[in-house]
Amino acid sequence: MTRALALALLLPLAAFAEDAPAKKLKTDSPIRQKRVKEFLSGDAEKKTLAMAEAAKWLTVPAAAASKELDMLRRHVPARGLFKDPKGQPLLRGLEKYKVGGKEFEYQWAVPKDYNPAKPTPLLIYLHGSNGPQGIGPWDGWAASKGAILVAPASPNRQYWHPVDGATDPKEYEETFFFTHMKAWREKFNLDWNRICLSGFSAGGFGSWWFSLRYPDWWAAVMPMAGGPPANWGERGPYEHVGKLPYWVWHGELDKDVPVDIDRKGVEWLKKIGTPCEYKEYEGGDHNTWFGKDPEIAKTVLKVIEGQRRIVWPKKVVWTWDQLFLKTFPGITRVAGAWWLEMGEHGERARLEGEITAPNVVELRVKDVKSARVLVFADLFDLAKPIEVKWEGATVFNGVVEVDFEMMLREFAARPDPNRIVVGEILVNAPAGK
Repeated sequence: MTRALALALLLPLAAFAEDAPAKKLKTDSPIRQKRVKEFLSGDAEKKTLAMAEAAKWLTVPAAAASKELDMLRRHVPARGLFKDPKGQPLLRGLEKYKVGGKEFEYQWAVPKDYNPAKPTPLLIYLHGSNGPQGIGPWDGWAASKGAILVAPASPNRQYWHPVDGATDPKEYEETFFFTHMKAWREKFNLDWNRICLSGFSAGGFGSWWFSLRYPDWWAAVMPMAGGPPANWGERGPYEHVGKLPYWVWHGELDKDVPVDIDRKGVEWLKKIGTPCEYKEYEGGDHNTWFGKDPEIAKTVLKVIEGQRRIVWPKKVVWTWDQLFLKTFPGITRVAGAWWLEMGEHGERARLEGEITAPNVVELRVKDVKSARVLVFADLFDLAKPIEVKWEGATVFNGVVEVDFEMMLREFAARPDPNRIVVGEILVNAPAGK
């Protein structure tokens, strides 16, 4: 065979080969800072281009990326005061918008002294099954108490989680809630460590639902006359919330939502050591809530003023039960929270991660084959190696450098200056585990 013929036969194969990854580019800090500035400019096209370019950069030690990290930490989006068509200050309003052909709606109110340059706490109120009540039940409260209040409407204008016989689980989709979250963080300057979740009746169920599935968002959870989905029982994912505090209210003689649902939920929270204050109104019916008891509103205010999100829990637990998917088919699958995510796993799995010493992560697993540890600049000493142990066996030990594409992508999805992801550690179960 001639050399020319050999090359002719080999070239088509080389053209379709996918085993050679694109070469990463070395960049200096001034170039990276310029791109991060463009990423933060608010220009969607510049943000996309900056992320695309960052995907080509080499990782660098954390010390070499300190200026870029500070730019994200200190970033405050430019916002102005809300004004009506006549230029007068606007302290409340109704927003309607569409995303992907779907309609979204929420009412809002801001404090009288709202300063768009200052991070402000947020209270989310979820309505009952009788439909959106807006901010009416809290009228005048948020505007004078230093918190932003938002009252969204659920897509079916009744429920916040799939309810057998009331909503079709196959059509239920909860990502709408985070479409609202995206809208709120773009409209308001939020204090990410002071976002509180509350709701009445169906909204009480919604408060349990979103907190158990997405626990790392909240400073506190305050359900009224609701409960965790009744058929969860002891198989419910209560461990997810860790030390996230709850304040729960319910009437003893509630005929619409049996009080026993909340009682059992509170019992399971207390079993795992979650801070939980529960008040049951003797002789109270379904309408025993803040509208009837002004002390609830005072408690909510006290919680907003004093409670802060647990940003860096040393211990994180994530579970999966296949029965959950059978009970709620078609729901969004959630893999983890805080700094730990579950990878490949079986039908009833449990992943527990604990930082047992500086830069040492211990994983304890049941029916789990892989996991992802998110690396944050404020959680680990990035100048030193991080060790990850899987049931006592070391599966990773090394220095994690800053991955700019990941950092910008994660920040675009969740622009939380207190939680900046710089990299990841992907680990698999050791042989024989």
